[in-house]
Amino acid sequence: MNKLYVGKVVGTHGIKGEIKVYTEIEIKDKVFKEGTKLYFNDDDKEYTIEHVRFHKDNYLVLLKGFNNINDVLYLNKSKVYVNRDNFLNNSEYVIDDLLGFIVVDENENILGTIKDYEVNSSYATFLVEGDKNFYLPNVSNYVTKIDLENKKVYTKNVGDLML
Repeated sequence: MNKLYVGKVVGTHGIKGEIKVYTEIEIKDKVFKEGTKLYFNDDDKEYTIEHVRFHKDNYLVLLKGFNNINDVLYLNKSKVYVNRDNFLNNSEYVIDDLLGFIVVDENENILGTIKDYEVNSSYATFLVEGDKNFYLPNVSNYVTKIDLENKKVYTKNVGDLML
């Protein structure tokens, strides 16, 4: 199975067995729905969302068959995954997929590698580490193409961003 990281269990909520999941994934509205199959850490055991709601920056998830806080305490601090094939096709990606991609300019010069990113309300900004480290906004003024097959991000006008 091809797992997609979607968040982390940051605690429990109440006594009825809800877990709090923090996520920054772009497709959260597709993932956090009743009936979605979740996986925790490296375990292939499948858990099904029975009920979900949003509360204070977290998703409160009730898993099918779990109705007591003591049943879910062992999931605290777990990484949460879904089956990638159920949510993305081969031409789709999430920002986390771009970590490690090579950044090149319009002349195919290698500028560096994407090491980290931050997401704000409008777009993601990549930390590119190379001869010169810089932040690259994921907007059409700077990013012209993302090549998933060759793991490259093509850019233009990045001279404006390098100090």
